[in-house]
Amino acid sequence: MYILKATEVYKDFHTNEVLKGVSMQVDKGEVIAIIGPSGSGKSTFLRCLNRLETIDRGSIEIEGEFMVKNGPNGKAVYASEKDIARMRLKMGMVFQNFNLFPHKSVLENLMMAPMLVNGIDSSTARDTAMMYLEKVGMAQNGSNYPYQLSGGMQQRVAIARALCMNPAIMCFDEPTSALDPELTGEVLQVMKDLAMEHMTMVVVTHEIGFAREVAQRVIFMDEGAIVEEGNAEDVLLHPQQSRTKEFLSKVLMAR
Repeated sequence: MYILKATEVYKDFHTNEVLKGVSMQVDKGEVIAIIGPSGSGKSTFLRCLNRLETIDRGSIEIEGEFMVKNGPNGKAVYASEKDIARMRLKMGMVFQNFNLFPHKSVLENLMMAPMLVNGIDSSTARDTAMMYLEKVGMAQNGSNYPYQLSGGMQQRVAIARALCMNPAIMCFDEPTSALDPELTGEVLQVMKDLAMEHMTMVVVTHEIGFAREVAQRVIFMDEGAIVEEGNAEDVLLHPQQSRTKEFLSKVLMAR
């Protein structure tokens, strides 16, 4: 059973065609890593899945329900704002730069959306928040404010915040790119733990080792299109396309 399905997604920024017919299906419990050079369309595609960006053509389904599909004129037509808001609750999103509310404590950051959006009482929201803070190793930091935490700690809080909404799928946009190498490991470990618990995940990442270890499937994008996809071991160790080989050789040489 698929959780998410994108079909022939096109996206232009003025005259620049950023996505050129990208299709992807994510099955329940699957971890997919999307890799590729800067400017290849990876993050834009992820943002389109969660309607942080709108698409020009194509379709996106979440658990069998269309968020957007082509209308009679061949242009993308979105569902109602109410339906989109409901569908977006099924998708947790973790960004490069944490996006925590600086004026709220860690605990308040986690409790806010469940209370405001889902109408959960404060006691239940607090219990849920503490459960997920413990999961990411941050239970002792509930009263801290974001500025008092390292980047790695902030990113773990951001993951816990997304989990508090009980999403069907977690999307990660380069979650370690803003971190020092020594802090990257603690965030990747949290993500590995989620994968072990069969959380459905789409991860845009430059961490090739993580992709090989955790992802069932790897998608390599370049210039707005999928160049190669398949089993993680096959794509990363035995790429078939010359562009994939070139990219991986440069990435691995730089390490």
